[in-house]
Amino acid sequence: MAARAHAALLVAAASALAPLRAETLPTVASINVCADQHVLALADPKQILTVSWLAADPEESLFAREAERHLLNYGTAEELLKFAPDVVLAGIHTSPFTRAMLRRLGFSVVELEPEASVADIERNVKLVAKAVGHEERGERLVAKLHADVRALEANRPEVGLAAVIVRPGGFTVGTDSLAGELLELAGLRNVAAEQGLDRWGSLSMEALLRSSPELVVLTGYRSEQPSLANAVLEHPALARLGAARRTVTVPSAYWSCGLPASLAAAELLQRAAFE
Repeated sequence: MAARAHAALLVAAASALAPLRAETLPTVASINVCADQHVLALADPKQILTVSWLAADPEESLFAREAERHLLNYGTAEELLKFAPDVVLAGIHTSPFTRAMLRRLGFSVVELEPEASVADIERNVKLVAKAVGHEERGERLVAKLHADVRALEANRPEVGLAAVIVRPGGFTVGTDSLAGELLELAGLRNVAAEQGLDRWGSLSMEALLRSSPELVVLTGYRSEQPSLANAVLEHPALARLGAARRTVTVPSAYWSCGLPASLAAAELLQRAAFE
């Protein structure tokens, strides 16, 4: 909730501070859910012609309510022809065919790399801020990002608890990942990283139990829809472990993309572990 409130404040501020020269600012279309959220945080609402349909999905996006105010797209070059944006925001994993077609049609395409660290968040904020013509707004957002990091570090204990993230299907995160860095910022030791896991991977239930984490971080995905992946989160052994240890649930949208608002996940973890 804190992250969504933060996201709403950013959008409100963007509207209030819209410059009189808005007519000269570029119009923008986004076809990537992470780019969508950066655009919604940084561009004036009237600059935004369309964002991807995933931006309006609260399981994927911290800006779902804001995205609902805009026309949605499914990431095809044909759709963007009718919008004729000045700038298209995409991800490096967006369909290569779509990106190439957009360039052949004469569109300016800005590609974002995934955010695997706080430094990556800062990089993409600056990149999008420049693309949408609001570099000063981007600098203010980066300054807020740095302040949030300092606040987390100031509240971080010298000795951290052992923690593990458990996602549907038994997946977890190790080193070189944004979720792993957020654990560290919160003052937690990442059990999966200590066992040599790099980025995303899985731990067997036996390995998870042997690691004896002091905090279990659960992240479901469409938990209202029965699935084998979500059934892992209801495993009896995991339930017993959670009953004996501290447990916190972090909504999936916090991990889906790296945003300044994602640091609210670290704040949530810090409160759950140490308050």
